[in-house]
Amino acid sequence: MRLHGLRQLLIAAIGLSLFFGGWNFLLPGSPGVVPVVFAQDDFGFDLSGDEKKKKKKKKKKKKKRPKKGKTKAKTETEDMSLGFEALDVSVKSPEKVAMEKALDMMKDKDYAEAAVEFWDIYNNPQAKQYFQSAEYQLAKALYRMKMYHSSLLAFGKVLDKGVEHKYFKTSLEWLFFISHKITDQAEVLKDIAKYSDIEFPKKYKDEFLFLLAKYFYFRALTIEKGQIVAKPKPVKKDKPKKAPADEFGFDLAGGDEDSSADSGSASSGDEGFGLDLEVEKKTTATALPTDVVGFLSKAKALILQVSEKSKFFPKAKYLEGIILYKQGNFQDSVEAFKEIVRILNPRKRGFRDDWLREKAFFQLARIHYEHKQFNYALFYYNYINRDSEAWLESLFESSWAWFRINKYQKSLGNLITLDSPFFREEYFPEGLVLKAVTYYENCRYPESNQIVKEFKARYEPLHKELEKLLGKVQSPESYYKQLLAIQKAPPRGKSGKMLRRILKVALADKDLKLLNASVLEIEKEVKRIHKQKAAFARSKVATSMVQFLKKRKAELMKEAGRLTKLRLEQERDFLGGLMSQALRIKLENDTAELEVLKKVEAGEVDLGPTLLPYDWSAATDDEKLYWPYQGEYWRDELGTYEYTLMWGCRKQVE
Repeated sequence: MRLHGLRQLLIAAIGLSLFFGGWNFLLPGSPGVVPVVFAQDDFGFDLSGDEKKKKKKKKKKKKKRPKKGKTKAKTETEDMSLGFEALDVSVKSPEKVAMEKALDMMKDKDYAEAAVEFWDIYNNPQAKQYFQSAEYQLAKALYRMKMYHSSLLAFGKVLDKGVEHKYFKTSLEWLFFISHKITDQAEVLKDIAKYSDIEFPKKYKDEFLFLLAKYFYFRALTIEKGQIVAKPKPVKKDKPKKAPADEFGFDLAGGDEDSSADSGSASSGDEGFGLDLEVEKKTTATALPTDVVGFLSKAKALILQVSEKSKFFPKAKYLEGIILYKQGNFQDSVEAFKEIVRILNPRKRGFRDDWLREKAFFQLARIHYEHKQFNYALFYYNYINRDSEAWLESLFESSWAWFRINKYQKSLGNLITLDSPFFREEYFPEGLVLKAVTYYENCRYPESNQIVKEFKARYEPLHKELEKLLGKVQSPESYYKQLLAIQKAPPRGKSGKMLRRILKVALADKDLKLLNASVLEIEKEVKRIHKQKAAFARSKVATSMVQFLKKRKAELMKEAGRLTKLRLEQERDFLGGLMSQALRIKLENDTAELEVLKKVEAGEVDLGPTLLPYDWSAATDDEKLYWPYQGEYWRDELGTYEYTLMWGCRKQVE
């Protein structure tokens, strides 16, 4: 009875409130009531302000009493609706609460927990209005967790939905940051290339142009090497909608963003990454060339758009020089590399990139060597710093240049450095062949034969091991797995030394080296996922990412296996060719010695080229000091050796 009396009292109070317009109540379960909600942001706050409320109240017209004949139920419904017009009684949905919670986690740098929340939101059909924000924020959270390959996948899902996606532009920008974090930029470039016609923010335009040109150049190399490039499928071209102005904004620091309810959903191609609730309109992929000439031309056209004031201009110019060389424009290529040298001169205020400057010197040296301008080639080789990774290679290549101009003492001096204990593990088999040929040219047949014997002792076992390895019937992937095992647990002993040498031979291929680095990166990323807190490590997002990474690793290992087998086959054939050259040198040595013996036996006076003393001097310039070499090596002397040939052919001194 008390409950009934209380109810009557409440009804009476409501009746008074409706009549005088004073109180505003919402009875739970009131039938037929639809609340009118004020303007709000997505966090549930009332942004309309008190002044607007007062104005709305003034504009309200007093409704007339219902005429007789109208049902009581209708009258009560109308009266109740009057009471709700001035109410702000919005209740946050569970999905909205979850989104706010996840965004707060991002602010607190709890990226693992945030990633789980965003994943759940993205896979919740009731949270459709938050799909785009959740999808984008998940990609950011993975990036912050240093899971760059997983983040690349997540941002790729955003880009697949085209410019209609709210975060299309910012996702494209995040690809640049990922490209700075992973070894193989080709992973990022293939996504960037899909949208080469998109107008890009000025701040990143030059980097965008350079990376895109780089991608097209690599595609040209892929075709040139005989690899298959799938032609793009014909697609119906729809005119893309113009992107809203706010899509050009930057959100690169992981801060807050507007979580307003934009229509968004997962794409139909989401494999294990969210629900497929609605098919999105997608941006048509940019039409790509299909041959080497087309890719090189497109790359060159993009390079020409890079601003000269940009820090990417020297890199773009270097790539232009490479492309010009491949197109047969050797003189223009030389001028491009010379311009890089001038731009990157450390004495000038401006760009500083010593590594790129050295690479330009290297290319200048090689082009001049190819055109038999050996003195110019030596001039440029001399600019390679001894602290550079390319220094040993420059010494080896310059040895051939010295040999070509008959400066044998300099050629042999460089080879002494390469054969020193400091670099004994380095791989320069052709160096011994050059050394043997140099002694043959100077009629030093016994020494030449001794070098041939040394070459066979050092590289014949390696050649046999390669033949044995390649003779096994196994999948290409198995070759790479063996190399991977050698890296993780380097074997010891004599056989282990040979296997380590095979590994060095294989990884000398730059493409294989990149693939190998990517495989190792993915393995580390999988371990990073497993080391996270259980809430993340056992979550669906972690499971999905691990599945993706394992699949990606399998793809890379398959390609790495193909390249490993190809590289080992090439090296086997190369060593086989050097072995043949070594045998030919020995045959020439033996033949020359036999001819001299025949002439001596026949009593001939002219014995042909014979050993005579060379004129030589120990005098040096003011910057050098002569010190006789007695078999010892000093680090500061490396690269300065000159081997003095005191005896040689008569033709050399005539």
